[in-house]
Amino acid sequence: MQLTEELLEDRTLERATGPERVRATFRIYHPDLEPENLTKLLEITPSIAWRSGEDSYGWRKRPGFKAPSGGWLLSSRTVMRGNNAGAHIDWLLDQLAGKTNMIKELQNRGFMIDVVVGWHATSWNTTPALSPDLMRRLAKLNLPIWFDVYLFGSEEKEIS
Repeated sequence: MQLTEELLEDRTLERATGPERVRATFRIYHPDLEPENLTKLLEITPSIAWRSGEDSYGWRKRPGFKAPSGGWLLSSRTVMRGNNAGAHIDWLLDQLAGKTNMIKELQNRGFMIDVVVGWHATSWNTTPALSPDLMRRLAKLNLPIWFDVYLFGSEEKEIS
């Protein structure tokens, strides 16, 4: 009985402090990036891609804004359900299996490559965490990771 109550309390806390939405995106940028060439090299179809100078680029198409650089993005946003950041990152890294040498070659040629995790939460008492296994997988690919955190709740409400 005690264990059941503790588990329910843990799940309630997780729902109260967990994110409302999570997504992970593997990103490649370079002024000379040619999306078709990169897609062929990696043998992966990107979620979205564009060339430098294209009009209305990226996720939010805003006509009149020219892309300062070419971009190639692979995101979990349309294929993963759930709000476990680790699962979203795992999915990305699974897609990149066997691509270590290609990614390192692109990095050596000056391509900016990283992983960003979008973390949208209504609680101010929340943060994603990375397991040692995820950190090893990211390090093997020499991939920096950063978190784009959006907190929509009231800090005063959390404190009281």
